[in-house]
Amino acid sequence: MIAHGWELHSTQDGSDKFYRVLVIDTVTLVNYGPRNTTGQFVAHCFAGVGDAVRTAQEKARILTNEKAAKGYRITRDFTEFPVDRSYAVLLAALGHGSHRANRIPARIRETIVARFRRAAAEQDTARAGASL
Repeated sequence: MIAHGWELHSTQDGSDKFYRVLVIDTVTLVNYGPRNTTGQFVAHCFAGVGDAVRTAQEKARILTNEKAAKGYRITRDFTEFPVDRSYAVLLAALGHGSHRANRIPARIRETIVARFRRAAAEQDTARAGASL
């Protein structure tokens, strides 16, 4: 299945942190933390909501606008990337609401992020300052 995502960074007030938004079917997966770390993950699940995919996309837009208002800038623009359907099912199984994604195995979280980064490099959507 095809997912999409983008990434923002902030270096305000001496910080150096990223905020990554990945929309995977009915889930908005947010990954954030200091640059060049794995960071933390939060999954916003909308399974069972009328138009769950559109709701997940809207949540992603709202979160992105909130960060942009705080001075974050895009360092990886809109990027489509492949995700195994089994990963989407696993994320959706968290149930409706917001969840710390530590219940999702680290290798799956890392695989999703790696596929996003690889696709951003291939599609030339990574900008100067993107995290490693």
